[in-house]
Amino acid sequence: MYLKIISVIAVLFFSITSCKNEIKHDITTKTDKDTTEFKSDSINEKKESPKKIEIINKKAEKVENHIKIVEKYGEQWDFCSCVLKNDSINKAFEKNLTDKQSEKLMARWEFVENKCKEFLTTPNTTPEEREAHELKVKRCLKNARK
Repeated sequence: MYLKIISVIAVLFFSITSCKNEIKHDITTKTDKDTTEFKSDSINEKKESPKKIEIINKKAEKVENHIKIVEKYGEQWDFCSCVLKNDSINKAFEKNLTDKQSEKLMARWEFVENKCKEFLTTPNTTPEEREAHELKVKRCLKNARK
């Protein structure tokens, strides 16, 4: 009986240790193309692609910029609030205003600009980013009309 137990343990031990020594890599790419997954018999490793690293770096940079802006200009408004306030000011500028009304509107515009610095300083460099920004603006305006 002890011999059977020892032989079972020995077989398990050798099968476990032999799996650790044999690593066969089979590379497959996910459909989102953000990560490449390396599959092996005993280890699954994920290696980040340059695109994913760039996204992480952009997010870190965005957080860093947000902190600097808040320190300099105070708490910032959310994106839709900024869009709606700027839209309202732009519509008011289109009307015939007196000098006093124009001055008041300019003061309001400066106030709004300080509360929306984060959105005014974020570049939309690629056509995709500009398009995404435009869609986001349209969504804010559409939701405000409801």
